[in-house]
Amino acid sequence: MRVVILGAGGVGSVVAGHLARHGVDAVMIARPGHARAVQQNGLRLTGLSDFRVRLPAYTTASALDTADVLLITVKTKDMPRALASVKHLQVDTVASLQNGVVKNAQMAHVFGASTVVGATTMIGATLVHDGEVHYTLDGITFFGEPDGSRSTRVDHLAQTFIDAGLKAAAVENIDSIEWTKQAIQNPFAPLAALTRLPVHLVWSSPELATLSVHMFREVAAVADALGIPLSDHAAWSLFDQQTLRDAPFDEAVQMLVRVGQQVARSGRTQIIPSMLQDVLAGKKTEIEETVGYVFKEGQRLGIPVPYTEFAYRAVRAIEDQYPARLDTSE
Repeated sequence: MRVVILGAGGVGSVVAGHLARHGVDAVMIARPGHARAVQQNGLRLTGLSDFRVRLPAYTTASALDTADVLLITVKTKDMPRALASVKHLQVDTVASLQNGVVKNAQMAHVFGASTVVGATTMIGATLVHDGEVHYTLDGITFFGEPDGSRSTRVDHLAQTFIDAGLKAAAVENIDSIEWTKQAIQNPFAPLAALTRLPVHLVWSSPELATLSVHMFREVAAVADALGIPLSDHAAWSLFDQQTLRDAPFDEAVQMLVRVGQQVARSGRTQIIPSMLQDVLAGKKTEIEETVGYVFKEGQRLGIPVPYTEFAYRAVRAIEDQYPARLDTSE
């Protein structure tokens, strides 16, 4: 099975490296410097995994004709250009591990609805320098048919990840999973970007936890209006979803503070959301396609989302201060 990973930065490299080490025909499409380093010296993973593996790495997909599976891991903001660069491929299955909930329609427009598998991941990783990625969070990657059915291809894809040493699950409610991830990230990514704090400090701060609960509940309200229940999958066991969504407000805040303290005690203090990584690097973030999408859906549906709007506009304002430094490469 040939798996082409498009936009193999941090998360994509973790996936590509584990698949290649397991013997899967994995091919990376990455930025020039990263691709060149991997071609010359192999891909080095550190952190939760520590190994070096050889695999093909290119800057474009122009030399490729087919892919059994195309996994898209570019930032959501780069999706239109990324899809245009691979539209010539004959693809059996395409899935995106990006943040946000608008990607499946974009892939279906290019490759056809029958090729699309819903997906989302909780993997965390940072590109340390070209050729080396630090693997910080071994979260689950979910796969599911958009119509909620069970399929052999989804089961096989999830099992391939598991066999390669990555956590994965085949689910029948991928829409709920994707919206639940959005609900969790809706506060934490922009609040980390605004405060320059790693995730465990966002969670453990009573002030930021208060804002986080407000923002989580705003996403839950928008999802509910769309008829999409949030998921209670075991992957979210770190958070009590019912408490975050329905408990007395102070109880939800205290629970989130305890989660942050628990994460700190476990030593997982290097979890830096990609939105913060982008702000620190002066790059355009995914705020428009993630938090901005929730804000605009709230407006469309007549649901007040004032905390989400604040976070969206604040991060947009940060981006406006460095227009000359925006990174538009894949």
